[in-house]
Amino acid sequence: MFKADERKRRAELIVMTLAKFRVLIELSRETCPLCCEAAVHDPECPISLAWSLLDPERQDEVRRNMRALALSMGSVSEGADTLIH
Repeated sequence: MFKADERKRRAELIVMTLAKFRVLIELSRETCPLCCEAAVHDPECPISLAWSLLDPERQDEVRRNMRALALSMGSVSEGADTLIH
């Protein structure tokens, strides 16, 4: 049982890390370093797959958290709408 719980926790961590990376790519407006697509990821891109595992509420939460982090670091200006809608 312990191994299954540990694997689930690790999988969740990987999914959340990839989801956060997706938002950072949106904020930077760079192409994805994994699938080399701009704005829209290849359907088989690990970042896109991880993002699709999150429900819309969780996606919004990740976006808010990563934007707040970017603002706190001075990477994004407060008035700039850098997210792709």
